[in-house]
Amino acid sequence: MQQEEKTNCFCFHKKNKGIYPKTFKKTNEILRKYKNNFLDISDSDILEVIIRLYISEDKQKAISMLSRCRINPNFQQNSLREDLEYFIPQMVNFMVFHQQLSDDNLKQFVLKASSLDFFFAHLVYFQMKSLSQIITANEIVTINVVKKFLEYFLFQMAQNYAGDLLIATHILQINLELSNLKEDSSDSDSNSPKKSQLQEVYRGSTKQQSIKVNESVQNYGTSNWIKFQNSHPYDNRVKNHQEIILQDYDSIFNSENKEKTQDTAFISNILFWNDIMRICDELSKIQNKKTEVLQQLLQRINKCLPASVYVPFVKNQVRNYAILKIVPQESKVFSTKMRSPFSLTLELYRPEIEGQNNHKFIEKKISHRITICQSKLLKRTQSQLFDEDHQIVENRRTFSSTDAQKQIQNEFQQIKFFQMSQQTHHPIIEGTSQFYHQYPNEQDEDEQIDQQKQKPEISSAYSLEENIQAFSIDEQSINCENNRETNWLTSIIGRNSFIQPNRGVVLTTEEHLEMKKAIFGENSLDQFERIKSQSIFSQLQTWNLIHLIIKTGDNLKQEQFALQLISQFDQIFRKEALPLKLRYYEVLSMGPDCGIIEMIKNATTIDSLQKHLRRDYTQFKNFSDFFRSFFRNKIDQALDNYVQSLVAYGLVCYFLQVKDRHNGNILLDSEGHLIHIDFGFFLSIAPGKGVEFEKKVPFKLLSDYIEVLGGVQGNLFRENFRKLFFQGFKACQKHQKEILLLVEMMYTGHGTTLPCFSKGEQTLKELQLRFNPKVQSQAELYVHVQELIDKSLDNWRAKWYDKFQYFAQGIFY
Repeated sequence: MQQEEKTNCFCFHKKNKGIYPKTFKKTNEILRKYKNNFLDISDSDILEVIIRLYISEDKQKAISMLSRCRINPNFQQNSLREDLEYFIPQMVNFMVFHQQLSDDNLKQFVLKASSLDFFFAHLVYFQMKSLSQIITANEIVTINVVKKFLEYFLFQMAQNYAGDLLIATHILQINLELSNLKEDSSDSDSNSPKKSQLQEVYRGSTKQQSIKVNESVQNYGTSNWIKFQNSHPYDNRVKNHQEIILQDYDSIFNSENKEKTQDTAFISNILFWNDIMRICDELSKIQNKKTEVLQQLLQRINKCLPASVYVPFVKNQVRNYAILKIVPQESKVFSTKMRSPFSLTLELYRPEIEGQNNHKFIEKKISHRITICQSKLLKRTQSQLFDEDHQIVENRRTFSSTDAQKQIQNEFQQIKFFQMSQQTHHPIIEGTSQFYHQYPNEQDEDEQIDQQKQKPEISSAYSLEENIQAFSIDEQSINCENNRETNWLTSIIGRNSFIQPNRGVVLTTEEHLEMKKAIFGENSLDQFERIKSQSIFSQLQTWNLIHLIIKTGDNLKQEQFALQLISQFDQIFRKEALPLKLRYYEVLSMGPDCGIIEMIKNATTIDSLQKHLRRDYTQFKNFSDFFRSFFRNKIDQALDNYVQSLVAYGLVCYFLQVKDRHNGNILLDSEGHLIHIDFGFFLSIAPGKGVEFEKKVPFKLLSDYIEVLGGVQGNLFRENFRKLFFQGFKACQKHQKEILLLVEMMYTGHGTTLPCFSKGEQTLKELQLRFNPKVQSQAELYVHVQELIDKSLDNWRAKWYDKFQYFAQGIFY
C-alpha cells in the first residue's frame, strides 16, 4: 500500500488519533522520582540538568543551567561524554513532543548554542529534520511546526555563518583570535606556532578564489580523470596542501534544491549529505547496473569536491577532517527488495594540521570548552575574524579521542514469520549484515545478494556436543567477588594449556594470510595503503579514509537511540575500570527515513564465517576449532578480546533485551572481538508476531560460543566469564540511572512511535526490574546473576530461533 502523506500541527484530531504521541502528559508521573535530586547540581552533570528541563516548573532556571554546561565533547576524557551535544536527541525530543516548539527561551538557547558551534548546529538540524515527519505503516504525517522552525533555523544560521568556511579550522581560528595564548608554558614554548604564523594556512582554506586552479584536484575522481592523466603524463600529485582551495559545496541536484538560503556556508554540509541520500533514492528506482550508476553519480559529486563538508561523527575526531574526494570504485550497491543501500569510501584531511610541527598545540586549542554564558560572541564572519580586534573570551572546544573503532549498522526489518514457505525458497539477507559477507567470486554491478538464493544443505556432522552443567556457588566464591580483582583472566599458563598439541590445526603463514583475506576481506591497513598509493593527495600528512553505509527508506532514529544507550554502557564500564569491550558504531539519522552508518572493517558475520567453514575450510571441526587454529599465535590476546566482548554484549543484550540475535547480526573481527549489529528489536519489541522465539531468553549464549573458552567447565568460563559478568552487572546496577533516564526521557516524547516502546509504560517497569532484581544481599545477587547465565546457556528458544533463520533466510548457526 502506498503511504499517504498528511500535514498537521500538534492538534490531536480524531482522524489522526494515535498518530501523535501523548506520553508527554505522563512526564511528571514517570520522572517524579528525580524531583528531589536538584540540590547541588554540578554544571558537568549534564544528565541532571537535562532532566530538570523535563520536570522542573521553572523552565527558565533550567535553561540558565544549560547555558553553563559544556556544549562540545571532550575527547581527552577517554570517551566519557559530559557535553550537551551528546544529549541533543533528548533535548530536541523535549522541544518537539513536550512543548511543540512553543518555548521561545529554549529556542533562543538552541539558536545561541548553534551560533557558537556549527557542529552542534548541524546535529540539531538533522535531529529536528528526523522528527519533521512521523512515519507509520499506512501514512506519513508531516509536523508543520517542526518544518517552520527548520526554515527559521536555516535562515538564522545562514546569517550567523555568512562568509565562513565551516570545517574544524573555523573553530580553531575563533579560539586563536579570542585566546591570549598564555594558558600554560607548554603552549607558549618556542615550538608553538604563533597566531600570525597560522593565519596564512587558514586563509588558504577560506572562501578565496585561487589565482591558479589545480587541474589535477579538479579532475581527480571524476569521469574525466583517465583522459586528463593521458594528456598530463607527469606526476599529478598534490605537493602542498595550499594547492587545495575549499569552497562551499554546490548540489548536483541544484535545480531541485529547496533549501537555498542567502548564504551557502551553513548549508554546504547539509547539501552534500542531501545529495548522497538522494542518490540512494534514485538507485531504488532502477533495476539494473546499480553500482555502475552509483559510481557515475559519485563522479559527478567529485566535481564539486574538495569542499567545506565533513562526516558528522565524533569518533576519532572524524568530523575535524574535511572531505577531499569520494572513492567511486570502492562503492557498491547492496540492493534489497525495496531499497538500495550502498557503501561509501571518503578521502579526508585536516587543513589546520597540515604543515604544522606542533600538533599538540593545535589539538589543545581545537579542544577548548564552549559554553554560552562565557561567550559574548554571535554573528561573526570569517573576514571579521581577521580584520577586527576581539576581547579575550574563554571559548573552548574539546573532542574525544576514542580507542575503539565503533562501526556497523542496522536495518529495521520486520521478519514475517507466517510467510516461511515463500522465504524458504528465496532466502535473501536484507539487513546490514550483507555488508559484512565475503564472497569468493564478487559479482558485477547489481549486488542483489543472489548468492544466498540457494537453499543450504544440512550437515549433521557439524553439530556441537551439548555440555550444559549448572554452576555451583559456594560461600568462598561469593566472598571473592567482594574484593576488587585486578587480574580478570587466568594465568598465561592456564590459557595456553587450552591449546593442546592434538587440538586445532597448525596453519602455515601463507595459509593464515589466505584464510584471513577470504574470511575477513581486505585488511583495512592494506586497503588504506592501496587507495593512498593511487591518490593524488597521498603526500598530505593527515590523509585518511572513512567507510560508511548510506541508507534511505529506514527509520534510523531507533537505531541511533540504541547506539546511544550502548555508548552509555561503555562509559559505565570505563568509569568502573572494567575490561569490558564494546565495539559500537556511530549512526546518524539525517531525516525521517534516512541516515549514515559507520562501517566496521576487518570483521565478518558469524553466519558468513560458518559458511566458509562448511564450504572451504572443512579441516576445522567447529567454530571453536577454527578460533584455536586461526588465533594460535596470538591466542592470549584473542581470548581476552573474546571473553571481554562476549560478557559486555551479554550484559547489554540482557538489560536492553536486544533480540533478533541470529548469526547474521553478530560479527567476529580479526582480533577476536564479538560485535553485535542491527538493533531493530530491543526493549519491548521482538520478531515473531506472536511466536517470539527469543522472548524468555535473558541473552544469547550458545554452547558453540562457550566451547571457545574450553566449555562450561573450562577455567575461562568459570573463573573469568562468570565473575566478569557479575562485576559488570553490579557496575550497571550502580549507574542504572544513566540508562533509565535516557530511556524514560525518550519515551515521554516519542511514545510508541518508536517500535522499542510498543508495550508502553510496561517497557520502563520491566527495564527497572532487570536492574533491580528482588534480592536481599550480595550473595543473592550473585546467585541471581549466575542463574541468568545458566538460563541463557543453550536456551532452546535461542537455538530454535537460529534454526528458523537458517530455514527462512539461509543464515547458518
